[in-house]
Amino acid sequence: MAAASRIDESNRRVKPSEDGMALDHQLAHIHKVRHYWLSQVDPERTAGFDDGFVDGWQTPISDLDAIKELLIVSGEAVRETMRHLLTNDVGPVAGYDHPILFLQHMIWHEGWHVGLIFLGLRLAGQEPSEEWEESNIWSEWRTE
Repeated sequence: MAAASRIDESNRRVKPSEDGMALDHQLAHIHKVRHYWLSQVDPERTAGFDDGFVDGWQTPISDLDAIKELLIVSGEAVRETMRHLLTNDVGPVAGYDHPILFLQHMIWHEGWHVGLIFLGLRLAGQEPSEEWEESNIWSEWRTE
């Protein structure tokens, strides 16, 4: 996740709003949601990795690099699970009529949190440039 590369020790505690989650918490939350849904859909894939929190959903682990690594692991797990679901025509999954609807849920959720991360960075005076966004965010989706 490219947005994670913008978070470091100097800004990890920045919040997009007074009552919002800090940026490191946003990252850990994204991973934990992936972990939760994967545990419902493909529990064997989540057996080997941590959920990123020390106490349920309240306190993320303190090691920022470990949180970023968990995002890589869970991102790969989501990709592999989706590949399996789609190539094997599994049908309804996790309460959704089709695996694509499950994936759509995941994308919407992560997009929401990436927006909050960017808002937090903006409020901290560290908003990524349009050039950075184009090469690190939008180019992942565009094929032209």
